Amino acid sequence: MKRPARLVSCFFSLLVFFAAPLQAQKAKEDSAQTAEPFTIAVLADTQYYCDCRLKLSAKWGNGDLRRYFFEQTEWVRDNQKRHNIKFLVHEGDIVQADDPEEWAIAKEAMSVLDGTVPYCLCLGNHDMGFEKSNNKYGGNIGVNRSTHFNTYFPRAKFAKRREFGGTFDPDRHDNSWYHFEAAGMKFLIVALEYHPRDEVLDWANGIVAEHPDHRAIVLTHAYLKGNKTRTTNKLKLKGNNGEQMWQKFVRKHKNMFMVLCGHFSGEALLTSTGDHGNQVHQILSDYQEMNNGGESWLRYMVFQPDASKISIHTYNPALDKFKNGPSSKFDLDYPMAVPLVPAPRLARPSDANALDKKQ
Repeated sequence: MKRPARLVSCFFSLLVFFAAPLQAQKAKEDSAQTAEPFTIAVLADTQYYCDCRLKLSAKWGNGDLRRYFFEQTEWVRDNQKRHNIKFLVHEGDIVQADDPEEWAIAKEAMSVLDGTVPYCLCLGNHDMGFEKSNNKYGGNIGVNRSTHFNTYFPRAKFAKRREFGGTFDPDRHDNSWYHFEAAGMKFLIVALEYHPRDEVLDWANGIVAEHPDHRAIVLTHAYLKGNKTRTTNKLKLKGNNGEQMWQKFVRKHKNMFMVLCGHFSGEALLTSTGDHGNQVHQILSDYQEMNNGGESWLRYMVFQPDASKISIHTYNPALDKFKNGPSSKFDLDYPMAVPLVPAPRLARPSDANALDKKQ
């Protein structure tokens, strides 16, 4: 009864013979597609552009700064094709003091991207828990987790988008995850609240663990300081600081490669090694204390798969100029040629020969 097995062996040999040219052509096409650079845009701490309640932006003497928020999103929209922008993230402190008028400005500015560039946002301390006070600011921010964010950026709106993955709370958008594909790779972004609670980190651990074939980015507001160390402060608001987030969540996952954050004015980079030997680039960018509350400064990160490199650029669309210092323009090493999860083993002619011997 060896003849059927020999026929199977011949069939596999012919299949490989005729399929090889097609596979080579497909590999060539896939390689060309995979090598195409793409971009993720980053906005940080736009609070002064929406400053209606406390009016702290008056210190620059020119009042309404909302135009800079629109400069940012309009530039990203208008340059989507030029830079192959696949996604935009906002690092939090979207508004100044959780005021409905401020959120209306933020909604209008971010809506510029609708239908062109997908995006997600995380909450900063200025985005929640405002409490009136007689202090010099007229109030305190971040005293609790109440926020108008969900009214102006409702879960229901974003759940309709193909990039939407889910949320920690089925009725709120405070903690969310998104996914997209670029250059033959799958990416996952987990957007976490300011000082995320333990239960939120448990949820985030589950999301990243369930997607080992996705390259994971964490988006959270307060994590890294300007001195290139993770935050270690004790918190009035129940939650986790940057070091606790690293220990409880970020370091645990092989597919984790980046953390993006704001909160502290300035720029910083800390690259740490995760539990699986993977390099995790933790990046701070925040321009709120520059002229006019940031004056539209933003970041964009160009992923270059063929070079296994991510190029970081810091740009001002209002002034049409770049920051070129070592903390503003730099490259990160990141392997993109090797898949995160090995591809399933394909049948080969030798498999049929083994079957022949068993027969």
